[in-house]
Amino acid sequence: MALEANNLSGKQKRRERNKSVREIGKHNKLDNKLANDIPKVSGPIEANRYALARIMEINDMQHAIKKASYALNELAFQSLPRGLRRRAASHNINRLPARLRAKAAKEAYSSAPNAKLIRKKVKKIKTPRNTVQEFLRRQKSKKWLETHMWHAKRMKMKDIWGYRIASRPNTKSVRITYRSFTRLSVAHDASYMACIELKGEQSDIVAALDTLTDKGAPSVGSQRFIKGNRLGTTNLYEHKGYPTKLICPISFLWKPKTNDTIWLWIHPSAINEALTFIRLAIKETRIELNDLRNEILKFELTGPRSTALLQAILDPVPDTTLQGNAVWKDLSQLRSSCSLSPGSVLGLLVQDPRLKFPQKVPPRTNDIAPQEQRKMQDILTHWPADAAETTIWDKDVRASLFDKRISEYGLNLRREQNMVPGTKLEPTAEDSQIPLLLIQRGGPCFNTSDIAQKPLSSHELIEGWTVVIPRGFGLAFWKSLTFAGGRVAGYDDVRAMHFESGVPCFPHDYPGTRAFEVQRELTKKAAEQVWSKRPPGKRVNFSKRGIAHPFEAAFETLSTVEHMQVEPEHNLAVRPHYSLICGQRLVSSFLASDVCLAALGMDVHHLSLDEMLVKIRLKYVDRGKPAAHAMIYAMPHEQDYDKCTLHIRHQSPVVKSKRKLKELVEVNANAVQQITCDTLQHIGYITNGDFSLTLGFGFGIGACTVAGLKKLKDIDEAQKRSIKLLVLVRNPTSLEVRPAQLEVLC
Repeated sequence: MALEANNLSGKQKRRERNKSVREIGKHNKLDNKLANDIPKVSGPIEANRYALARIMEINDMQHAIKKASYALNELAFQSLPRGLRRRAASHNINRLPARLRAKAAKEAYSSAPNAKLIRKKVKKIKTPRNTVQEFLRRQKSKKWLETHMWHAKRMKMKDIWGYRIASRPNTKSVRITYRSFTRLSVAHDASYMACIELKGEQSDIVAALDTLTDKGAPSVGSQRFIKGNRLGTTNLYEHKGYPTKLICPISFLWKPKTNDTIWLWIHPSAINEALTFIRLAIKETRIELNDLRNEILKFELTGPRSTALLQAILDPVPDTTLQGNAVWKDLSQLRSSCSLSPGSVLGLLVQDPRLKFPQKVPPRTNDIAPQEQRKMQDILTHWPADAAETTIWDKDVRASLFDKRISEYGLNLRREQNMVPGTKLEPTAEDSQIPLLLIQRGGPCFNTSDIAQKPLSSHELIEGWTVVIPRGFGLAFWKSLTFAGGRVAGYDDVRAMHFESGVPCFPHDYPGTRAFEVQRELTKKAAEQVWSKRPPGKRVNFSKRGIAHPFEAAFETLSTVEHMQVEPEHNLAVRPHYSLICGQRLVSSFLASDVCLAALGMDVHHLSLDEMLVKIRLKYVDRGKPAAHAMIYAMPHEQDYDKCTLHIRHQSPVVKSKRKLKELVEVNANAVQQITCDTLQHIGYITNGDFSLTLGFGFGIGACTVAGLKKLKDIDEAQKRSIKLLVLVRNPTSLEVRPAQLEVLC
């Protein structure tokens, strides 16, 4: 036998080694009942019935051909998708799926036949008697989302904001996520966003919320929102605390027709503070407050293919009385949600997505029939008034759906009755019909002379859909979204998407709020621990470099005003002395003059402009990239301005050579290195900064004082600068400064 083995060629040896893989499985005659109907010797043959009778053998043959072709060229570990690969599988075959362990064992033996088998002693984990009670015990200090088990197997989980939330995937995902939200679709489970219901008289609700919301933005009682067919956004403040005592940005939606109920979505980092002042505002009214955090789920989809993804998953119930279902069917050829009005709402009644699982998104096509185009144009022009009506607002309907939902085991029993494996299940009277809300997420973004609101990239890349569903069906919809091609994102990925779009993310980019202070302390503590673990000779000596706050954005240092110690109120943490002002009209008025503020009916004599912050974003005009907690300095000297803008002001159509342009940039960089910054010109901090994949150069988001921005405008007017709002940025770990251009956000 040894001689015969030596005489075999390499190809024959590989065939012998993979002989087991090339075998086609055998079936019993009783496996397929349709096989009994086929004539044994003679008689007519119908192609459809004959194919159904031999469907199992055909599937096995196709599977064997595919498996055999891959077996010659890849290992068992390589046959898994990247998302299912485990690093420990290279030395522990039990980390592989059971169907691949035998093949992996043969491969391990062939690579090292004389290697000793080392068995690790693994301490067995005791299986709890009651799994449900064990899971509830683990949620005493933090809550789990419905999709927790799915995320825990695939993503890094962190305890934050009172929840156990996925932060990012286990695999490298920065550029993959960027490509997904710019070309495909990204799904994020935002069910941690708290949903608060206010129920009562419409006039009482509007009056109470007007004491808490932004007076420069449209009121919650505006006609554009009161009908319930459009989602609204505003900023929430303390009771009669506008414009300085900001809590957080919120979104809201009225119940259609009755207009006696409103839902508020509030970030979990600010929910306790928000509930405190909402209860204070409705204290002397008949408004009923209900906490729906355990009743309503929320999924966010972002990217150009989000609409096609939802069209493939959502199966509306064929009912002519439901206006939302009819509109959704007529929008089947809609390419992007950007075509709809900002915040448009659709109320749908759909079948259980598990019946058609797994769904598949059809390829994108640009060929749309003229009739379909006219139909969509009519809908977009004349949006139906009752398109947002749905029964998800009814508490009893939500409870009934949760109690009567069919288990996965029951659906599997029905799948076993299908003659052809893989056939989709047909809806029955026992199946759940799920009401949901489909909300277009986005808003009108435009730039004015002094304030930037437009995103860095196309609107199609940052806008998308928000799906609001009742509890109990989160995992069903989530699996359908992921199997259909949606890329899953954690909250770190969501912040990265905000950064690439040039939009601030709460609470990280909202200084002046209590939620920012809590997040700031967490970030500071984590960064200090990483820094202190390094030996003194291998870590940056910040004290020698004159950096007093290297691990945080210390906005309180921008003001020279001393404040007395303030006692905490309403059992909340002490609010920071500096404040963030939001809203286009308010920011423009602060940057203009006190006369404009007086026109708005505001007395600002008691406010210090050094303690009033405005959100900004900046773009590097040279090489380098900003880092978090970088310091922003004004550039008062004209010679520094000339050095920093040399390569910009001398650009001409004649200089087309890359070599000449590179030489010009290098000369400019050497000149910039000689510039120093003065601590008296310190006007702000960067809260998030890095290299932008969208822009292709350094980019940052942060905040500056109103006094600092006014100083920049005065310098630009005095020196008649062509490039406005030019500043210097210094990273905490660097001795150099880099020039950047500011844009004011509202």
